[in-house]
Formats: sequence, structure tokens, C-alpha cells
Amino acid sequence: MIANIILSFLQNIYGMKNIVFILLLCVLGNYIVAQNINTSKGIYFGLKTGYTIAVAKSTIGSPRKEVGNRIIFSSNEGGFSYSEKNPFGSRGAGIIIAGSVGYMFSENFGLEMELSFLRGTQILDASRNESLLDTIGNSTRRYFSEQFSYTNMLRASPMLVVSGDLSKKFIPYAKFGVLLPLAGKTIVEVNINDETGELAKDLLPVLNTELADSIASKGLNIPITTTSNIKAKTSGVFSLGFTAKFGGAYKVNNKWLIFGELEMNMLSVKSKETEFVDFYAEVPEALVLLAESFLEIDNIQNVYGFEDLPEILRLTTYEDEITESSNSTYTSERKNEPFQQLTFRDNYNSFGLLLGIRYIF
Repeated sequence: MIANIILSFLQNIYGMKNIVFILLLCVLGNYIVAQNINTSKGIYFGLKTGYTIAVAKSTIGSPRKEVGNRIIFSSNEGGFSYSEKNPFGSRGAGIIIAGSVGYMFSENFGLEMELSFLRGTQILDASRNESLLDTIGNSTRRYFSEQFSYTNMLRASPMLVVSGDLSKKFIPYAKFGVLLPLAGKTIVEVNINDETGELAKDLLPVLNTELADSIASKGLNIPITTTSNIKAKTSGVFSLGFTAKFGGAYKVNNKWLIFGELEMNMLSVKSKETEFVDFYAEVPEALVLLAESFLEIDNIQNVYGFEDLPEILRLTTYEDEITESSNSTYTSERKNEPFQQLTFRDNYNSFGLLLGIRYIF
């Protein structure tokens, strides 16, 4: 019940950029119930909340070439300009809610098992914002795409606890252990506004094979403008990471302590698959009417939803090796099989500062 209340409140303030405010929340929301402070051995239970930031960042990006793995800007308006850079980040930053149970074998050593839930910060994986010169009509056409993502992850952390004398006024402690992701998904949101026809050229053969064949047979060479919105979930394989926590508790009395804790998590997860959960693509109606007239076809579809997707667009699996037999290009012959791409790793490295109070039974 208490965890649900804390989670609901955290979700309401999640969009705030002021980390100081979130840390102050930790002071109010953090507490740990444990064995009597003057007892050297025993079982204890804990519940805590906190906020972590990204550290040891690595290059991130989108595995799909429609977005790419860079942040790109180019423009022909007012003189040519071009900018390209790597996006760096970590998916481990965000709000954490954790519960734990432990046992102290003596006043200095113990074992603890912590279960934590990460609600990751939304990050920009990659984007393209390009204005390209169209040789037909000597006009400028824009290609804009961006991919945002955030992670929900349930993790377990078995740890060794090293503590100072529990009878003292100030009690330093440290915890070391492994970080095991038990379940979770990275939710990916992609927006594409393509005036160049690049996206339609790649996807139309598998999205509407008959229409693509008709266009090819008639030699129609007009860029097909599209607007697309995609939501997908990426999962990873079982991975093993490392966690370390350093803190100090000040004993106000035999029941209450004030503590601060620094947390470092190092984790890298290998990708397994990406599955679309929502899809919307639209072609301008004026362009569809032109195509109907030129191709002599009635009622050409101009809006595509999730139910229109073949398997090659719905599901992508990540492989260690891509060969000539892999389904790694958009072809109508194998559109009912998952798309295959090279695997990659996402990092979840993070550093957190936890402040709180501890209540002793």
C-alpha cells in the first residue's frame, strides 16, 4: 500500500527537471525498517525511493536506418549547413523504488537481497532533420525523424553488507553485489515526416505489394510523402551487472536515524528483439488522387494501421551475424518472417544520491 502511494506520487512529479526537489522527496519518502540498532545480528526489511543520473555514457541510437544512429541536421535554405554528432547516454537514469530484506551475521557483516524497479528518464536516441534538394521541380523536400525511449526494469541485487558498529552514533556502511535484470522493456517512440519519399520507397513493397508493383510497372517517379508514428518495445537477453552503495547513518535516537547513500550501478544488456505495439502512417489524399488517376486504380489506401503490418515490420530479431540468407532487407517474398538485424548493447550505468530517514523496530 505504501509503495503504491509513493509510486503514484513519484509519477506525478516525474516530469520535473529539478533534481534537488526529487532528492528532497527522498528525505520524506525513504525509510528502512530493521532490527534493533543495538542488536548485532538479525533480519531487517527495507523500502526506499531515489533518483539516479546517467554516468559512463556510451553511444546510443536507433537500430532502424529510417532514424539512424546519429543526430543529423542539414539544410539548403539560406546557404548549405550540415551537422552530425553521436548521441551519448545511458538508460539507467530515472526514479527507483526498492524493497530489501537482509540478515546481519554480526555487527559488521551481513547479506541483503534488494528488489528495485527503475522508471527510466526519456532520452533522445537519434534524429534526422534534413532538407534535401529535389531535382524534380528544383524544390526542397524535408526528411524529419526522431526516436525517444525510456525503460521500465525490475532488478534483483544480492549484496554483501559491511557496516560500522551499530551501537555508535554515526554508522558508516557499504554494500557490494551483482545487478540482475529480471524483467523489463525499453519503450521506443518514433516520429517520421518524410517529404522525400525515402520511407515509402523502402516500406511500400512489403506494406502494399500490389500498389508497389503497379507504380513500378507504370514508371511513376513521384516522391510519396508520408507521416508515420510508431511505438515499439525492445527486450534484452539475461545479463549480469555490478552495484555498489556507500552510505552513513546518524542515530538520532534508538528508533530514528538520518542517512545518506551513494549508489553506483554498472549494467549492459544485449538486445533480443523489438516488437511494434502501435503504428500509424498516412499519405496525403491529394497525392493518392493523383496516383489513382495515373494508375487507373480506385480507392488506393492512404492510411495504414497496426493491423496492416506484415511480420517483417511488426517484429525485429537481433542476431550476432547477418549473412546472405538473413531476412535483413525489405522484400515481399519474405514479408511474413521477422526482420533480422545485428545485435547491439544498451548500457544502464547510473549514479544516485539517496537521502532519507530510517525507523527501527
